[in-house]
Formats: sequence, C-alpha cells, structure tokens
Amino acid sequence: MASESGGPVVWLGESGREAFVVHRHDDGDQEWLVAFRLAASGDALGEWRPVEFAVRQAVESESLAMSSKTIRALPIGELLAASRKALSAQRGGRTGSTGLRLVNPSAVYLAPFLEDARGRQPRDDVAYAGLALEYSFLVQDGDRTPAKTLAAQHGGVSGTWANRIAEARRRGLLTPVKPGEAGGGMTDKAMKLLNPAWSPEADALIDAQIAEMEGDA
Repeated sequence: MASESGGPVVWLGESGREAFVVHRHDDGDQEWLVAFRLAASGDALGEWRPVEFAVRQAVESESLAMSSKTIRALPIGELLAASRKALSAQRGGRTGSTGLRLVNPSAVYLAPFLEDARGRQPRDDVAYAGLALEYSFLVQDGDRTPAKTLAAQHGGVSGTWANRIAEARRRGLLTPVKPGEAGGGMTDKAMKLLNPAWSPEADALIDAQIAEMEGDA
C-alpha cells in the first residue's frame, strides 16, 4: 500500500498487473471516495486499462445522499488520468494515453430507444437493462414521474416511455412495485447484463478493499 502526500492511495497486486487506486474528492459539499480497479494493458509499463470504478461517501450523510447528478458531476476522466499517473510513478513507467472519449452516459444506455439516421436499433434484454439503470437514477433522485422526465429529455411521449419501463420490469430487470407507482430498482439480472463481471460478492469485496485503503491512508 502506498500513497502520495495529498494524492491517491495506490494498491498494486503481487503480479504487478492489477491495481486499485482510491481518490478522495471534495465537490464543495462533501467528500467522496472514488476507487478504480485497473489492469495492465500489454507489456508497456504505465499502460493501464480501467476495469471498473466505485463511488461512496467518505463520511456517510443522510442529508447529502448520492444521486445520479452527483456521479455525473464527478471528474471521472481527470481522476482516471491521475490514477494512471500515480501507478506509472510507483512502477517507474511512462504515463500512457488515457484514450478517453467524452460521451453522454444516458445517450449510450438509451441508444436503442432513440432514433437516428440508422433508424430503430434492436431492443434486447441489454437495452432494457440500460433503461432500467436510467430509470433507477431518476427514482433515486426522487423523481415521481420518470416517464415524463425521459420523454422531456429524450423525446417521444411519456406513455411510450411508461410502456418501455413496464416491459423492463416484465423482463425482470426492475424490482416489483404497486401498479401505477414509480419506484423499485435494478435487479441482479440487470446489473449482470450491463456488467457481466458484476456479482454481489464482487461489490462486497470492493467495499471491503476501499474501507481497508481508507483506514491505511
């Protein structure tokens, strides 16, 4: 375990090809712990590929809960670049290119439901899992009319989005709620579709590793 003064906490695996980097980020309202799991890419030192990341409050607060707006406001690109730089410094390698392309996350997850020059895209379980994710973000933000919000943000009518949400729930990608109510969250099936490597056990392991790093910082 190693950390720079005021910088991220770095944990490098014994093989030297896997690493965890945890940043403490202050957004002006509270502090967040942003953790990246990275894997070495190729044989070149300093070339690290992000595998996944996790976010949690540095100090849990009921008054300032995490929301989709919070996550989207985080400077993920900058923190990822800082992670690569810290790993390169620790291993004595050169800093690799980040290879990042800024995109709108909602546009990515909802692409199968948005028409473009190519026309309608296929809508399989993965597509509905993406919709379940966006819907869950809105519900977590306290939105009582998520179908109307999706229509306002992405076009179409609220009834169409409501039918799509109902279909996602029918496919087992959203947890059950009373008819006509907004609510529920993503199921394990939806999480697995969006991230095949995900598992409840992996989530628990990441939380434990972040807690350990925080204690050693």
